[in-house]
Amino acid sequence: MSGSWRDGVHPDILKDIDTLFGTGLGMAQEQLEEHGAFLPAALVLDNGGELRLIAVAPPETGDGEESGEVDADAMIQDIYAALQQQKDGFRAVAVISDIYLPDHDTDAIHVATEHSRGTAIAAIQPYSTDDTGRWIYPDPFIDPQERIVWPAEGGSN
Repeated sequence: MSGSWRDGVHPDILKDIDTLFGTGLGMAQEQLEEHGAFLPAALVLDNGGELRLIAVAPPETGDGEESGEVDADAMIQDIYAALQQQKDGFRAVAVISDIYLPDHDTDAIHVATEHSRGTAIAAIQPYSTDDTGRWIYPDPFIDPQERIVWPAEGGSN
């Protein structure tokens, strides 16, 4: 491998991102094991270094009936809107969601992190169950992430 995304990133930023990755993946795994699914949510490190959870309610379906389906994309949009409104109080954020990987024909935990000082990277961890119902989590892989909370013109490494 020619280089790592970690090369040249300030140690404080790496520590924040590692905290968000570890907590986000662990939180999603816990929800999968307890409930078989998880809703999108965000983790933030505020300017004082405190880790907090931010969640939004699923949008109303409008027909007054419980369909059992949740519009996760709308929830993610609402989460990003809340993060953008409050970004001056945060130094790093992570949005955790459930995605489908068609190339691997599996679902995955997606932890999209963004740091106020410029780094944006995602951890993607496929998951499945074995024949006994035990959850299996292969090692996550890293993927580039678009800066949404702090657009590129507003940050630096």
